[in-house]
Amino acid sequence: MPKLYVVATPIGNLNDVTPRMREALADVDLVAAEDTRVTGKLLSHFGISKPAVSCHRHNEEVRSSAIIERMLVENIDVALTCDAGTPAISDPGHELVSAAWDAGIEVVPISGPSATVTALSACGYDAREFAFFGFLPREKKPLCDKLKAIGRSAIPVCVIYESPHRIVKLVSAICETLPQADLTVCSDLTKYYEKIYRGTCVEVLDQLKDNPNVEKGEYCLVMRLPPAEPAREQPTLTCELVMLKAVYDGMTVAEAADLARERGYPRNEIYRVRLRLNDLIAES
Repeated sequence: MPKLYVVATPIGNLNDVTPRMREALADVDLVAAEDTRVTGKLLSHFGISKPAVSCHRHNEEVRSSAIIERMLVENIDVALTCDAGTPAISDPGHELVSAAWDAGIEVVPISGPSATVTALSACGYDAREFAFFGFLPREKKPLCDKLKAIGRSAIPVCVIYESPHRIVKLVSAICETLPQADLTVCSDLTKYYEKIYRGTCVEVLDQLKDNPNVEKGEYCLVMRLPPAEPAREQPTLTCELVMLKAVYDGMTVAEAADLARERGYPRNEIYRVRLRLNDLIAES
C-alpha cells in the first residue's frame, strides 16, 4: 500500500535537516513540491535525485487527485514538501493530505522545522495557549477589523506571518488597534542574517523603522495581548428603578448616580434619570 510522507524542510539553515527527512526523501518514488525548483536545490544539496511534480496553492485541488490516482495505480510512495517549513501550515498541502486519507492511503508526518514553533520558543511568552493566524488581510480596514476581532477573542498569544514589504504597515496597524500588545518579530529565522525584535508594539515599530534593510527576509510575528476585561453582568433592573430605590433608601441623587455607574449603566442614561429625579425633588 502506498504512503504519503509529509516532509518538513529547513526554514533556512540546511543543518536542520534530520536523518529521517533525508531518508524519506531518498526512499520515495515521487516528490510533490510547492516549487520543484526550490525542492530540487535541497535534493541536489544532499545528492538525492527524484522525479518531482508541482503541488502549489493554485493547482493543488486539481493536482491532488492525479497524484493520488498515480499512487494507487503504480503503488508508489510520495513525499509532500513546501518551500520551507512544514507543509499544510499556511502553505500548500492540506488538499493532498486530505485526499490521501479519503483514498485510504497512509499519511506519515516527518516532523521538522516550523517558523511558528521556532518563533514561539524564542519570544518568552506563556504559549500554553496560542492561535495561529497566518497572513492577515492586506487592506487597512479589513486588517484593522481582524486585529480588533483578535483583541476581543481573549487569546493570549497569536502568531502571524507577514512579507517584508508589509511588516511595517502590519506593526503600525497593531499599534493603532491594539496599543497594549507586546511583540516579538522574527526575521530570517535560522539564517545568517536572523534578527529578532522584542518589546511593546511601539518599541518594535521604532526598531523596524530604524533598520534600513527592513524589507528583506521573511517575518514571523508573535503577539501577546493583555488579559481581556471580564464582561460586565447585564443589569436586571432599569437604571431608573435602581436610582429611585437608592433615593428612597436615603441616598442623595448624586450617590444614586454613582451606584448606577458602578453597576454598569450608560452614562447618558444615568444623566437623564438624575435630571428627572432632581426635578421631582424640587417639585415636592
